[in-house]
Amino acid sequence: MNNRKLQITIWSVVIGCMSIGGFLGMYLVGKETGEYNYEMAIAIIGGTVLGFIFFLLISMWNKKRNGNVPDVDERSILLMNRYLMGVLYVVLMGSGAVLLILYSMGVHFIETGMLIICMIGLYMLIGLGAVITKQL
Repeated sequence: MNNRKLQITIWSVVIGCMSIGGFLGMYLVGKETGEYNYEMAIAIIGGTVLGFIFFLLISMWNKKRNGNVPDVDERSILLMNRYLMGVLYVVLMGSGAVLLILYSMGVHFIETGMLIICMIGLYMLIGLGAVITKQL
């Protein structure tokens, strides 16, 4: 498989997964409220496709401006590797410590919504750290 076909396949899978995730969210909201808003489907598909087109335009502009300069080098890869390995252990140990503390305080049930909020916070912090690490 040549590079162009691989790139098209990868982007098709990414756009498909984003759309499926959006439709799954629409279904869950509809199931919770009892009302399915099908107008959100237009926003899901349109947002995904427009975001992809926006990314392509920015990518083409960046390539035209910078030429064939690679986005990452060996040093960046090494920094990202070290950062993500450190974050893995900090998140694992930190989550375990928090769970042990909560259990020792008598909390035996954790609400799912709070877990989702905690995971969103972790993802945002890890993503922000990855962006900062890439810029170093």
